[in-house]
Amino acid sequence: MAGSAILYGLLGAVIDGLRAGSLYGLMGLGLTLIFRVAKVPNFAYAEYVTYGAYAAYLAAAASGAGAAGLLAGLAAALAVGALAALVSDEAAFKPLWRRGATPLHLLVASIGVSLVLRYTLLAVSASTAGLLQVALPERSSVVATMGGIVSLETSHLLAIGSAAVLALALHWLFTRTRTGKAMRATASNPVLARVSGINIYNVRRLAWLIGGGLAGLSGFIYSYYYYVDPETGWFMLLWIFAAATMGGFTFYGSIISGIILGLAEQVVSFLANTYLGLSTAYAPVIALAALILVLMYRPEGVIRLEALALKKRV
Repeated sequence: MAGSAILYGLLGAVIDGLRAGSLYGLMGLGLTLIFRVAKVPNFAYAEYVTYGAYAAYLAAAASGAGAAGLLAGLAAALAVGALAALVSDEAAFKPLWRRGATPLHLLVASIGVSLVLRYTLLAVSASTAGLLQVALPERSSVVATMGGIVSLETSHLLAIGSAAVLALALHWLFTRTRTGKAMRATASNPVLARVSGINIYNVRRLAWLIGGGLAGLSGFIYSYYYYVDPETGWFMLLWIFAAATMGGFTFYGSIISGIILGLAEQVVSFLANTYLGLSTAYAPVIALAALILVLMYRPEGVIRLEALALKKRV
């Protein structure tokens, strides 16, 4: 492989790594918010991503191509992701939480909720023509090319921009607003928060709605540049948890960790394929190894920027 082709291939891997990593971090944001407020290590979160992607496809297909279809798909993805999250909490997690369930109990329950959501969608998709694999009618378009090999697309800009803006917005919400303070109080001590006059149930609902909406947005972006099937969220779950865990379940940390994972996945896979002939199918090993190392040596997370900021203000 010529040297210039390798350099362009490496540049393409970096650009695609930024897109993938931003998407991992964006997915990790919603998981982080739900975990921090409701203390649910939610495996079903991945299914909210899938439901959001399917909702985006159906709404966009009904509205036609172009900006109108994209806007309809975005709105549907946000609404369905948020609704799926809220319903799963009201039906499964909140009743268990009110009965004193531990995070371990909630984790096991989330696996059950995940299976119900996934196989319900799989059954519906399998019985409906053309729904086993879908993508938005309006696809990601090329903004610029480099060397005739590397392309910068609208999906790159959308994923990276959304991750950065929403991380800032969530950090501001959590640390600078009364709603955010109510969320932190509920997360810290729900009994004391309730005695203090905070409606912890509404706070919890809001957290699930925002977290589910972020999952739906992630599904929309994913279906904008790639195909989605009923098990897409399940396959993304490793990266979602790896980004959130490495980031210490903080907003900035999740984004930075997601980007690190995305870059490592794309760049290492490219180099291993180029020089060693290894298949890119081994890419998930990178996220799995990172998650194992973090859980072994830094279970509190590698990057905890919000925690450091809060300590400085105290």
